[in-house]
Amino acid sequence: QRLSARLDKFVEGRQLDDNATIMVEYTSGAKGLYWSSQIAIGYDNGLRVRIFGTKGTIEWFQEHPDHFTMVKLGEATQGWSRGRDVFVDAAQRYNRLPSGHPEGVFEAFANIYKAYANALLAKKAGKKLDRKALEFPTVEAGVDGVRFIGACVESSEKGAAWITL
Repeated sequence: QRLSARLDKFVEGRQLDDNATIMVEYTSGAKGLYWSSQIAIGYDNGLRVRIFGTKGTIEWFQEHPDHFTMVKLGEATQGWSRGRDVFVDAAQRYNRLPSGHPEGVFEAFANIYKAYANALLAKKAGKKLDRKALEFPTVEAGVDGVRFIGACVESSEKGAAWITL
């Protein structure tokens, strides 16, 4: 896995970058692009996730959080709304409000804290934890995140050079 990043400051006086473009290559051979910006006019906290593959595309857009879109190669676009039975149990478990009522960011963090507390209680009760079933970020995931950010900074400082993680 490696990346090439460009971190820019467009707003005078900002200590941190306010626009980032990051190209990534994964060990699987997949390639990706991350773009984050605090200066994109018209996008209010517009987190958008798109995954393009050889068989189709999936997309989720934070400004329309109740909707998930998928396009399979050669087929019509399909869309789903939150709260429907088409989603896996893990996704359904975290729906607290009926479809049409947006879940909030506080609830999203509450889900992580609840999952962590449940794991602690299970451990305290002597139950063996399946690491793959943990529904919260691990310390290792946090370390990986810090390494990723560090590699982005290094790449940007070296003119968007490719950095191996």
